[in-house]
Amino acid sequence: MDLREYSEEELLAAGREAIKREQWPRATEFLTAYYERYSSRGDTVPASGLASYALCLGHSPQWKRGLELCKKAQHADPRNPYIYWALANLYLLGRSRKEALEAVEKGLRAAPDNFILLRMRRKLGVRQPLPLPFLDRKHGLNIRLGRLMHRLRGNAAA
Repeated sequence: MDLREYSEEELLAAGREAIKREQWPRATEFLTAYYERYSSRGDTVPASGLASYALCLGHSPQWKRGLELCKKAQHADPRNPYIYWALANLYLLGRSRKEALEAVEKGLRAAPDNFILLRMRRKLGVRQPLPLPFLDRKHGLNIRLGRLMHRLRGNAAA
């Protein structure tokens, strides 16, 4: 397959389709061509395309570079919920659930009704408020009371 025959839009669309199907090598192939086409001309890569490319890098040994590029995309387009979704996925790849949740919450502040971010927040779960807010989350009383309240009330939010 000769990627030179594809337009930038087709490369991005094919890369995103591969991301949806979690075909990371295929997505990386398309999005690398997309990224390199802009870079070779000296043009700025569009922020959402850069976030897609960064997500592919996150699924390779270049996770840190992917995170850097995704943060760069976020700064370029802070109102785009797709970029926050990609950033949250990168944080999850880096095993940082807390930062992933923060990225989702920031994205929801920019786009409160975005279904992808709402679904991701539901999947990640949100911590319940502390039983004793004046004590640290790791304090023994908060842990015991929190577990007891969880057992009594189940998984439902307070």
